[in-house]
Amino acid sequence: MHRALLLAVFTVSLLLFAGCPGGDGAPVPAKEAPIISVDGWVADVEATETIEEEGWPAKALEERDASYCLKLPFNERDDCVLPISNDSLPNCLQLIKYENKRVCLFHHAYETEDMSICDLMSDADRLECVEHLSPPCTFIMDKAERGRCFAFELQNYTYCTDDGCYMDYAFEFKDKDACSMVSSSPKAAGCRSAVTYKDECKELDLSNKYLCYYTYALGTNNPTYCYYINGVYDSALAYQCFTHFAIVREDPSMCSAVAVLNRWDCYIDYALATGNKEGCYAIDTRAPFNREKCFKEYAYAYDDLAACNEIETEYERQICYSALIFSATELTPTECNSVWLPEWKDKCYQELARLENSQTYCNYIEGAAVKNNCNLMFQ
Repeated sequence: MHRALLLAVFTVSLLLFAGCPGGDGAPVPAKEAPIISVDGWVADVEATETIEEEGWPAKALEERDASYCLKLPFNERDDCVLPISNDSLPNCLQLIKYENKRVCLFHHAYETEDMSICDLMSDADRLECVEHLSPPCTFIMDKAERGRCFAFELQNYTYCTDDGCYMDYAFEFKDKDACSMVSSSPKAAGCRSAVTYKDECKELDLSNKYLCYYTYALGTNNPTYCYYINGVYDSALAYQCFTHFAIVREDPSMCSAVAVLNRWDCYIDYALATGNKEGCYAIDTRAPFNREKCFKEYAYAYDDLAACNEIETEYERQICYSALIFSATELTPTECNSVWLPEWKDKCYQELARLENSQTYCNYIEGAAVKNNCNLMFQ
């Protein structure tokens, strides 16, 4: 029996060593065993990831949560975050580009009145943000202007420190009590007249009446009261009154009411204040000094070479051209072409060539000497 057991063990060992019955080589798997494809598995995973990636913006929008956008490529995140950036500061801070982020930073700073959010901005934006959220009038250093600011901000005229502030406050808020603070009696009467629409000026003596009506006109924004100042409108107050309304109404014809001695100055003031050369053209050609003065001052004030053309005195016209051309930091072909005097048009193009560092403009010069000098600059 012992020998039979040993034989059985030996037989099993041989079978194990020789392999399973039915084949001489490697084992053959059963037909029901699954076939595993690595390539197919990778493709399935990539398809799943693509679907999920396309769904992150929708998921972020649905849940108003920008954290989903972080699963996207760097260059796609802002498009995902922008629609929900105003929902919360954390969402806003997920934006990458500052030009996108600044809008929602302003929104959250102003919405929450939290000045600390301003520190997340660039220097210029931070200053604007801080000024907006700071207490009123904080950054006004001038005492009178700060008083004016507080008066209008808090609607309390007692913060005013000068007559102009008291009157402007009275006109703005129709407050007769503010008029009583004006130190000048005729101005105070004009102020009350403007606020109550009851003419107190007519009861004053002539020396005070005109100033009262001037104030009345300003307070009601009505030039009619300028005509109450004096019969021939040759006083300084009449000039100031009509000039004021010519400018604020952009109507140079208001100057025609002023006496001749002051009328031309009214047109000049109008042209300079409004940037409208029509004021200069309105000056009678029989007043050449005033007309030239207007065009010259206008040319200097607005760097307008064409205005120099209107100066009749050639010497003065050349001074005007010279001053504008050789002090210019930039010029255009249109400006140079507007110059009437040929030699100064050439000089303008030469200066334009220098400023633009472009020899092309030398070709516009007609004078041989100036053109040669222009071309020499580029050799």
